[in-house]
Amino acid sequence: MDIGSTEDINNTLALIRNAQIAHGVIASLAIVVWFPLGVFILRTLKMKNTVRFHAMWQCVGLILLLVGFGLGSWMSSLMGGLYGEAHVILGIVITILFLVSAIFGYLHHKNFLRTQSPTHERHIHVWLGRFLLILGLINGGTGLKLADNTTAGGIVYGVVAGLVGITYAGVWYWSKRQRNEREPVAEATGQQKNDGVAGDSNAVEMT
Repeated sequence: MDIGSTEDINNTLALIRNAQIAHGVIASLAIVVWFPLGVFILRTLKMKNTVRFHAMWQCVGLILLLVGFGLGSWMSSLMGGLYGEAHVILGIVITILFLVSAIFGYLHHKNFLRTQSPTHERHIHVWLGRFLLILGLINGGTGLKLADNTTAGGIVYGVVAGLVGITYAGVWYWSKRQRNEREPVAEATGQQKNDGVAGDSNAVEMT
C-alpha cells in the first residue's frame, strides 16, 4: 500500500470533516441566529439609528453567509462535486436571493428618505426576507441529512429553529400591534412626516 497516498486521503478526509463542521456552524449562525436577531433589533429597539444599526448587523450576517457558502463550495469540490444535491442547489439560490434582498433593502431606505412614504422595494425586501428565513431553516435540515448527522443533532437543530420561528412570530405580532396603536396618533399630529431617519425605523416594516 502506498503510505503517501493513504496519508493524502486521510488529510483530505480531515479537511472535508473540518470544512463540514465550519460550514454547518457558520451558515446556521447566519440564518438561524444572526438574521433573526437583526429583525428583533429593528422591531424592538426605539432609537434614532435603529435602521442603520439593523443594516450594519445584517451586513455582518451576509458576510457570515458568504463565508459559509464558500466553505460549502470548497468542501463540495474536495468531494468531487455535490451540485446535484438539493442542499447545494438550495444553498446557491438562498445565498443569491439574500444578496438581492439586501439590495432591495438599501433601495427602499434610500427612496424612503427622499419620499417619506412606503416603497415597492420595502414589500419585496420584507417578504423575500421572510421567505428566505423559512427556506434557510429548511435547508439546514437538508444539510444535516446530507452530512449523515446524528438524530440528536437533528433534534437540537429542530428545537432551536422552532424556538427562533416562534420568537420571530411573537415579535412580529407585538410590533404590529404597537404600530397599529401609534398610527392614529401619528396621523393626528403629522409626526410621521417629520421623523427623518428615526421615522424610518418606526414606520417601516422590514424583515
